[in-house]
Amino acid sequence: MSPPPPRGPSNGRSSLRVVPLGGLGEIGMNCMALEQGDDVVLVDCGVTFPTTDLGIDTYHPRFDYVIGHKDRVRAVVLTHGHEDHIGGLPYLLAHLDEDVPVYGPAHALELVKHRLAEHGYGDDEVELIPVAPRKTYEAGSFSFEPIRVTHSIVDAVALAFRTSAGIVVHTGDFKLDPTPPDGELTDEARLAELGDEGVSLLLSDSTNVDSPGRSTSELSVGQALEEIVTRAKTRVIIGMFASNVQRLAMLAKVAVATRRRLCLLGRSVQTHVRAAEIVGRLRFPSDLLVPPEHLGSMPRDRVLIIASGTQAERMSALVRLAAGTHPLLRLDPGDVVVLSSRIIPGNDRPVFDMMGDFLRMGIDLKTGLTDRGVHASGHAHREEQTRMIELCRPRSFVPVHGTLHHLVRHAALAREVGVSDVLVAENGEVVELGARAALAKAARVTVGKVATYAGDELPDEVIRERAQIGRSGVAMVSLVLDRRGSVAAPPRVVQRGVVDQEEGASEVMRAAALAVSRAISEADGRTRSSDEGVTEVVRLAARRVIEAKTGRRPIVVVALSRV
Repeated sequence: MSPPPPRGPSNGRSSLRVVPLGGLGEIGMNCMALEQGDDVVLVDCGVTFPTTDLGIDTYHPRFDYVIGHKDRVRAVVLTHGHEDHIGGLPYLLAHLDEDVPVYGPAHALELVKHRLAEHGYGDDEVELIPVAPRKTYEAGSFSFEPIRVTHSIVDAVALAFRTSAGIVVHTGDFKLDPTPPDGELTDEARLAELGDEGVSLLLSDSTNVDSPGRSTSELSVGQALEEIVTRAKTRVIIGMFASNVQRLAMLAKVAVATRRRLCLLGRSVQTHVRAAEIVGRLRFPSDLLVPPEHLGSMPRDRVLIIASGTQAERMSALVRLAAGTHPLLRLDPGDVVVLSSRIIPGNDRPVFDMMGDFLRMGIDLKTGLTDRGVHASGHAHREEQTRMIELCRPRSFVPVHGTLHHLVRHAALAREVGVSDVLVAENGEVVELGARAALAKAARVTVGKVATYAGDELPDEVIRERAQIGRSGVAMVSLVLDRRGSVAAPPRVVQRGVVDQEEGASEVMRAAALAVSRAISEADGRTRSSDEGVTEVVRLAARRVIEAKTGRRPIVVVALSRV
């Protein structure tokens, strides 16, 4: 294939700069800036989730680049409503001027409203502008057009930007599903028209580049789940990603066909159902839903439960069902649990632990490992990725949304298809494209992850200390000095997580206390008169002894009093 020369608009003033802030070199936390002249437009602003338990809910991208250019940010444009594309938006908006508009599909914006409300934003505090496919919108010197794509969430779009370097197509997350339950296919005709016009740069989803062929149609998943529910003689619990509204709609039809009532178990699935109902993407019969509080009194063969928590998130509905601690429902042997989901990389161990808990209960467990038809990915496989390149026929190509392995593999695929100007970039590597010049890495900007808990950002130092406490524990020194700076009472050292009590903890702590007394007596008068000086001397003395006797270097906290 020989891509045609670019015929997109170019005013010759400047090149286009692509600045990935998240999602390149990793899975999730997708966020990218496009910059030309005096204007910056952001595409998506997502979060990623922790793989360790340090008291972190999510991570969002570092916004140093955005903060440094906030007077030039003209808009944020969203491709769809998944958390790894919208979850970081409240944190971003806190750094931007109030008049920066947010464009996106109506369903994504309804979910954004919920996130903004959680962060204290009023109804009209942020300008949310719904977009429709094949219409054009302006943001500073950029114009952009949403293009319908199928994905594992309704109302997803790709974006075609008209820039100083020509047409830039960002696929967002996509697949080429020939039979989506809502009937909204990827708009291949419009993508081909843009290819005829001349696409200067294609930014394309790399997530499933290792998967050959084509992805499974969502409609076939509905058929597989209907067979399972129809055969079941007891309760059926479907664990799934709450955002998959098309699957929710199919399960509602399954419930009606099998004369079961539908129950939504988990806050996230209830939130997504409300959002989809508000924008007209989901309608349940008025008598279909049953409140979770009624589950215990319903016949086991007359209920179909949809539960969130497929990644074994702590305190999620599925985890509590597996542990037998859910306050509203206790499963019985023979009940059917279907995990209609994939395991996100990094979550393997907790998910398999949850599966083991279900199996020990005598649950009839069905997963993608035992019943391949119960889940379909929302991301394009290699054949579909190839088709996207062939439709757009880009002059240049940059793979997005994936680890470095995925990006390199997708870049190789683009070269195989005939694109000669291909560049792999990771977060922070600024890619520059002129109207006719080849792609080039022009600079590097500061990137990284910011941890959050309950809506608040956590400083890096807090996370480092939590990790160190987890590795080596914490020792606490209680010290009382008199007015001359001498020890007024024997120091006391206690520990948590450093050494087991049966391993001689008391002896170790007594040795640390003696070392503290000795260090104070040997310190000069200037040090003993300063709280900061005493604290540092005591901290180092206690830690040296503990490390010498245990091999661990705990965090040492000093509580100093003077009498």
